[in-house]
Amino acid sequence: MATYKEIYGTQVRNSSSDPANPVDGQVWYNTTSSDLKYFGVQAAAWATGGNLGTARFYLAGCGTQTAGLAFGGFPGPTALVATEEYDGSAWTGGGNLATDRENPGGAGTQTAGLAFGGGPALTDTEEYDGSAWATGGDLTTGRYNLGSCGTQTAGLAFGGSPGDTDEATEEYDGSSWAAGGNLGTARNSLAGAGTQTAGLAFGGSPGDTDEATEEYDGSAWTAGGNLNTARKKLVGAGTQTAGLAFGGATPGSYLGSTEQYDGTSWTNTTSMSTARTHLAGFGTQTAGLAAGGYTGSGVNTTEEFTGGGPATFTVGTD
Repeated sequence: MATYKEIYGTQVRNSSSDPANPVDGQVWYNTTSSDLKYFGVQAAAWATGGNLGTARFYLAGCGTQTAGLAFGGFPGPTALVATEEYDGSAWTGGGNLATDRENPGGAGTQTAGLAFGGGPALTDTEEYDGSAWATGGDLTTGRYNLGSCGTQTAGLAFGGSPGDTDEATEEYDGSSWAAGGNLGTARNSLAGAGTQTAGLAFGGSPGDTDEATEEYDGSAWTAGGNLNTARKKLVGAGTQTAGLAFGGATPGSYLGSTEQYDGTSWTNTTSMSTARTHLAGFGTQTAGLAAGGYTGSGVNTTEEFTGGGPATFTVGTD
């Protein structure tokens, strides 16, 4: 039987650690972990995660795929105050919001989260410390169906409903909100990603759907590349130069389609298993999370996204 060296002309090298800059097709044996590994291209995929404790839609979220936060939403006789924390496999109950809300904005992390706005046109802002919510500074303009991104001390709110808020942008400094530059395309039911000084807004209404993307530099919005699928009620993750858009709706259809942004244009990638709208989404372009949403009723399902691209694979372990 031919050996690897005879077929490919090189030996499988032993190393106490993985190489810093492997090349495509490189194979090595890690003597520390006792793993045979290779470097290649990984396909993008969505996988099932742990279910939310409370099925809901019109919720918001923030954080990462392994340390996420979901809060607010519907259904119920009123909007929900319930908060849940995700550890990469399961959701557990967190501290309740002080104000029940649906379709709020969300930003930050699991231990430094931010919730603001929400139906019916709330101005209330709350800050999460990993266990409890505390009152923050009010938005200047009450709104819901808004776009959001950033951190607890540098948040960004843009667009939204009712109609007199659908181009306005506000910036949060950890205690108060101040006016920022208006969106070029007034809209609601849009998504956001990135930071206060490098933000991304995409999709939404008016009309049936919108494909427009805009990029924020801390003071003004400029046009970016259009989404391939115009949609509203979608969510986003990632950064201005490595964004992720998923879910949402077009007239008569719920969407599972997913797109990746490189700072210039959007590229279609693999779709979610469950098409849904009014969901929570957060994380990064290569490690996104979708939670809850609406498919005709509220759902509790979670999906985890792994982006395609170069990756290290373990072939076997001693």
